[in-house]
Amino acid sequence: MQKQLVSHLKHKIVLFLAPYLAFFLVLLLIVMALFYQDNNNDCQSTDTTVTVTTSADKEAVAKSIHDNLKKISGVTEAGIAGYLGNTENESGFNASIVQSNATFNESTAMNASISGYALGLNQWDNSRRVELLNYAKSQNKQWFDAGLQLDFALNHDGTNSDLLKQGSKMTNVDDATEFLRAKWERGGVGTTSKRQAYARAWYAKLSSGSLNTAVDTATTGTETTQNTDNTTNNSNGCATNVAQGMGTSGAPVKEIPSAYKSKIKDTNFTATSSSNTYPFGQCTWYTYNRMQELGTPVENGLGNGADWGKNAKAKGYKTDSQPHVGWAVSFSQGADGADPTYGHVAVVEAISDDKTHFLVSECNVVASGTGTVSFRELTAGQGVTFIQGK
Repeated sequence: MQKQLVSHLKHKIVLFLAPYLAFFLVLLLIVMALFYQDNNNDCQSTDTTVTVTTSADKEAVAKSIHDNLKKISGVTEAGIAGYLGNTENESGFNASIVQSNATFNESTAMNASISGYALGLNQWDNSRRVELLNYAKSQNKQWFDAGLQLDFALNHDGTNSDLLKQGSKMTNVDDATEFLRAKWERGGVGTTSKRQAYARAWYAKLSSGSLNTAVDTATTGTETTQNTDNTTNNSNGCATNVAQGMGTSGAPVKEIPSAYKSKIKDTNFTATSSSNTYPFGQCTWYTYNRMQELGTPVENGLGNGADWGKNAKAKGYKTDSQPHVGWAVSFSQGADGADPTYGHVAVVEAISDDKTHFLVSECNVVASGTGTVSFRELTAGQGVTFIQGK
């Protein structure tokens, strides 16, 4: 009888404690799951505390990026400079820029099959652009947040993040810059020397922790002006590089050269068209306006300056390798000083008496981005395509 009573009491106690034991068991499982998740972060960083200044001063942005990268184990000043050189070339440290200064359109940006619509500090394109946007949404942040973009580049860009860290640990500025261009950016063919010049300048400024450090011999004589007006057009689709020389015959001038004044009848170079969808102040914007004014228009959507020749031909425009008055002229990458990535486009205004030179009017060469029109005398050569408007 006593044994039966003890057994009965044990059974009662078990029934009484069962709900409490179940609760504590569930609580234990939750704690263990959270602990396991926290420890998994050692394999892939999900740190979203990267904060980059939103200042319009590119030196302030570069310094902020530099200070964030310095926190990563194993990175070098040379590697950081390599990243900064590439970033300046890609975006000018403007986290909100869209390639060719286009207006942001979410449906376009979210289509991974669309190329030439790169975003942000490092101009992510195609699937990488979509992944950046998705990551921004997952963090409830705007895609143009510079801190979010740096976090994405370092931690959430798949194997590309590993490549970025690898390049950031290299000990030679030029090598790090070119590694990141070729392996991580995977673009910008022909811009190596420009990116390296930017990187050397940042190395000289920031490696000692001071923005006041003079550009030293590591820049190998690169003009510091390359870091100002002439470098703000890298994503504009039509920039030319004044520092490298503008052409075979002369530098850009704001007035029509005297030898050509009598040859040009329509001098309304400031005419604009309401149907123009090219970015304001760019060579494509100006050429569209000027061709409209001359009565031989070209259409929107012909791409960057270097693309106009092939795209116009594909759309049925007449093209030639020799200049014709009133025709547009498309310069391939690097031709006659054109931007080594995006090329350039202008309008043929006149041909010299001896038929060996021609004069172009163009935009985004003098006072970049302001819509200022300038003129150059050139000779026909490699890398140019002349386009007759319709």
